[in-house]
Amino acid sequence: MKTNASEEDVKSTSMLKTRVNSNKNSSKDFDEWCFQQIPEIPLDAKVLDLGCGNGKQLHLFSRAFSSKSGFWGMDISRESLDDVAKTYTSRPKLELIEGSFDKEESYSAFSSQKLDLVYAAYALYYTKNLKNLIKNAYNSLKTGGIFWVIGPNSGTNDEFLKILRPLHEVEPFMDYVFDDFMPEVIELSKETGFSSVRPSMLRNKVFFPSADAFMNYLSNSLFYRSGHDDKILMAVQEVVDREGVFAVSKNILSLQIRK
Repeated sequence: MKTNASEEDVKSTSMLKTRVNSNKNSSKDFDEWCFQQIPEIPLDAKVLDLGCGNGKQLHLFSRAFSSKSGFWGMDISRESLDDVAKTYTSRPKLELIEGSFDKEESYSAFSSQKLDLVYAAYALYYTKNLKNLIKNAYNSLKTGGIFWVIGPNSGTNDEFLKILRPLHEVEPFMDYVFDDFMPEVIELSKETGFSSVRPSMLRNKVFFPSADAFMNYLSNSLFYRSGHDDKILMAVQEVVDREGVFAVSKNILSLQIRK
């Protein structure tokens, strides 16, 4: 399902950084949980990050592998890839691909070899053709390789969606992302020929110490619609006054799907 958001907002590096920074004040460490989920693959593995953004997972995961391994990061944002190139310091060789994970030519770097791991964190729901994307991931993997998808699950953001829905429409794309996207990944992966799936769930809470802190997050998200700031601010402030913080649920699902 396609979002109504502009391509500029989807690609925006500054908006992404704001959302990432806002999520750091949480009940559980998302990065630590992700690191613990890394599947058993060779130390010299070949790994592709689809929709790598500013390289958060590239920096994190590459530390676990030897200098003989190889990492690729694919993203449509040149600005994000430039950020990755400036900050990457791990031992594995890193190659960056500016391109859409929906286009066949973006996968040409792997035409002569097969990968051990293709993963994506909070990115694949922007695809225009999920079935074709999963087919490309399947074709890029060696037998026994893993397609690893990390994304939101039902119940995510319920606390502020209850505030937003009476004020303005929440586009159907957002409900699809939380409720239907990950089940569709499983179903289409089975149809493509993947053999098994290993799920894991993290139930997390992100804490906003003030209504202004939450509004900073919201205004840099695809949920934001202008004209309702005062009412949202007031509703969130009521919660902060009563509970000390505004806590938002982040239910995170990891799917490791084996070829």
